[in-house]
Amino acid sequence: MMDLDSKGKGIPFQFYGAYYPPVYTKLKANNVQELINGITKVDKLSIFYHVFHPMLSSHVVPEDLPNDFAFWLRESLHDEYLAEVIADIEGGEPLQIEDIRKEIIELLNTSTTEKIADYPFVFISCQPIVYPLNIEVHTLAEFIDAIGRVPARSLFYHFVYKRVMGESKRNEFTLWLEENFGLIDLGEKLSKIDPQSYTNEEKFRCDLLKIFEEELLK
Repeated sequence: MMDLDSKGKGIPFQFYGAYYPPVYTKLKANNVQELINGITKVDKLSIFYHVFHPMLSSHVVPEDLPNDFAFWLRESLHDEYLAEVIADIEGGEPLQIEDIRKEIIELLNTSTTEKIADYPFVFISCQPIVYPLNIEVHTLAEFIDAIGRVPARSLFYHFVYKRVMGESKRNEFTLWLEENFGLIDLGEKLSKIDPQSYTNEEKFRCDLLKIFEEELLK
């Protein structure tokens, strides 16, 4: 079993939290072509918001429609097939927002429907507010304990936001575990998690803890 009290190379991990207050853009879409045009024009934070914010439990969405685009395509445009296609987009490593934007546009371009939606898709961006939690860990035991008690939005920030926005090459948990402890296998296992497969942040936390238990306590 791994020594959970080891400090590795002595590199601490600082936990941060983040909120993503919505910022309304002036863009709306009433059909697929307008949706494509809007996705092309909006900033990265808008794509991030619409694709990833449903993972936060304060937003209740159907599990089979894990992003806002897919939800609108089914509920307002009544295009079940296209909704399913967009619902299946991935958000795991090494994908970043611009990769996801490109894939969504390519998939939407396969549609020939000219239907008008029941209600418009309203593009929303966000202005992230990042704040320190004053939680610094040095050992694996401290890290696992922190994963179990920090706000879920902290997990989301370190695991999803920093990477998909291009601020970090990989999720920050993997980077720290590999750099400080040389835990390559554990880091790779974490990197295979696709956040798009979650619509509940506490389920995500539980899965992280399960992986740590399997890899570090065996």
